[in-house]
Amino acid sequence: MTASEAVLIYQDNLDVVSRALMDCDLPLMMRHIAVPNMMSTKDTEIVMSSPEELDIVMSDFRNQLLARGVETYERTCIEAAFVAGRDDMIAGRHKTATTGEDGVAVAEYLNHMVLMRIDGQWKGIWLQAIMDNTELQILSPDIAAAQAEARRMLNTLRR
Repeated sequence: MTASEAVLIYQDNLDVVSRALMDCDLPLMMRHIAVPNMMSTKDTEIVMSSPEELDIVMSDFRNQLLARGVETYERTCIEAAFVAGRDDMIAGRHKTATTGEDGVAVAEYLNHMVLMRIDGQWKGIWLQAIMDNTELQILSPDIAAAQAEARRMLNTLRR
């Protein structure tokens, strides 16, 4: 496996998931995103443990994009490579750009992502957007708050 193959696989995943997000096509998205799945921003993280949670998070994110006038949502691979010693895992970086009627709808931002080949299909298992969730609410605030409270309670119980 070569670095150029990793870039092609990574970009294909970006393209398919971006299209599925904007089309509200959960079945297509589920073929390219693993569940459970972890997503994070600088200030928030969530684990989506079911297709229903994935659907909620992606619907909330799509609604955020549409509310800001996003007409095109494009993600472009910057770099990707197979993880050392693993031909079933790719780590990479990409940028996300949007446009609307008046030009740029949301400022471009960077992301990190890990893909894993599961049952012969490349799926995203982890994504980190390099921005605060409060800037765009990539992650559903209600789910993020509930999971943060659950972690807080667990930490309290351990003491």
